Amino acid sequence: MTAAAATAAGAHPLPTLADVARSAGSEIVSLVEMPADDQQVVAGAVLYDSTALPARFPGAVALAIGLSLTGKRLRARVRELSDAGYVAIVYKANGSSDKALRAAARESGIALFRASDSVPWNQLAEIMDAAVVPHRQSGRTLVDIRPGDLFDLANMVAAQSGGAIAIAAPDQTILAYSTLPDQPIDETRRSSILRLHVPPSLETDKDYRRVHAAADVLQVQTADLLLRRTAIAIRAGDSVLGSLWLLERAEHHNEDANRILREAANVAALHILHKRTTYVSNLTRQIDLVQPLLFEPQRAELAAIRLGISAPSIRVAALGIWPSDAMASETLQSRLRLFDAIRTACAIRLPSAVCGFSDNIVYIVLPQTTGSSRQFQRSSILKIVQNARRLLSRPVLAALGVAATIDRLEESRLNAELVLSELVRNVAEGRIAADSDDIVADDESLGSSLHLRQMVTSLTASGQLPGTHALRIAEYDEAQKKSFEETIYAYLSCSGNAVEAAKSLDVHVNTVRYRLSRVEPLFGIDLDDPETRLLVWLQLWARRN
Repeated sequence: MTAAAATAAGAHPLPTLADVARSAGSEIVSLVEMPADDQQVVAGAVLYDSTALPARFPGAVALAIGLSLTGKRLRARVRELSDAGYVAIVYKANGSSDKALRAAARESGIALFRASDSVPWNQLAEIMDAAVVPHRQSGRTLVDIRPGDLFDLANMVAAQSGGAIAIAAPDQTILAYSTLPDQPIDETRRSSILRLHVPPSLETDKDYRRVHAAADVLQVQTADLLLRRTAIAIRAGDSVLGSLWLLERAEHHNEDANRILREAANVAALHILHKRTTYVSNLTRQIDLVQPLLFEPQRAELAAIRLGISAPSIRVAALGIWPSDAMASETLQSRLRLFDAIRTACAIRLPSAVCGFSDNIVYIVLPQTTGSSRQFQRSSILKIVQNARRLLSRPVLAALGVAATIDRLEESRLNAELVLSELVRNVAEGRIAADSDDIVADDESLGSSLHLRQMVTSLTASGQLPGTHALRIAEYDEAQKKSFEETIYAYLSCSGNAVEAAKSLDVHVNTVRYRLSRVEPLFGIDLDDPETRLLVWLQLWARRN
């Protein structure tokens, strides 16, 4: 449908692709491909899951989270979007070549917007929504804005004041900004948008303190004399929720700007409070529902229905900070930061997943159907833990449990917890680097060590391990202040090679050989017998693990 057809049909005037390209803001989203018909209307922006067929949505912009730019099905996915009525794709290159995607877009007649790699997907979704909303209806006022939509609010205030608007949190994080075409901009605004944070400086800190302390609109000095910046604090009672900033051309100063900012600050307070309240409400509800899903099998199916989970195959991921004892000593609020970081990243990279929290572990419930979706989920979780590490300045480890049906989901959780405990042990003992890709693991990647631990755990629980040989050796070592247990274990772990065992123990090889010669006289253990060697090694492994 063209813009003219939409207008003729009596609908609200929708923006065209050309309008959206101008409105989205080139600092964050740059247009790289545009079909010949740039007058196609844009009806909205939606998250696109590249592992599933897109829902039909004529005029939609697809936010292609996790889209592989080198995948074998890339052309087919672009064609599927085009066939479903989508008119544009927003994607991130993340350092990869987008040549194949651009060729597929030209072939399908679909527009491409390349987003900055540093901007979160949820923020991109708000930006694209804001690029569409202002065109939908003329004569809109501040009360027409959807609750919590700060980008729409910023655009509305920008349109009324004739300048550029930014909404900042008290810590100078940029919550939203206007994206209308031809807005004034200076280096401070440009840097703030790119970083989603105001560039730090003593002068900036001073300006923010002045604005937060002022009871009314305040003028703030700019480096460019051709521009004029004013700001007002956003308050709820005595609490400062943020601030609203207007940048306008000095020669085009709007005499009504102060009134507009005052009204907008009052409305912005309601939207910020709404976002906070909605977030806390959704957070509490999700935690309450995931708890029975994972820990109460008799209530799992009902919880799954309420969470909208219906996949025939599901697996649970367990994530935790390393070292785990450091997290256990922190307050609940600081521990919830891990959950918050992971839940936010999941909403962007794994929109069909749900998150839960218990003790010091964050759980992600992952509906899945195919091998390719499992691989996509693993790579997404790796990016999620890497992002959480940057935010929290601590290593975060993730374990994937076995696939299970909803009524047996507890088995997947228990398996994930077992994998996580083995992963923590491997990191603590230096077998896995805390900053490597191996911080995401499952049964298969951990190999025999996990299965051995499961077997040893079972045998220990039944009283068959650690066993008489290991206990006799340990008792002798303790009484005589000797090191036979350490020597025997090193020797058996080195496949019966005394030289390698000596290296691992940092002693002379003759010391190892002498101790080994005393094993049979002291303990009655024949290390030349393969079955005895296996039994002794298993008993010693159980004691050490």
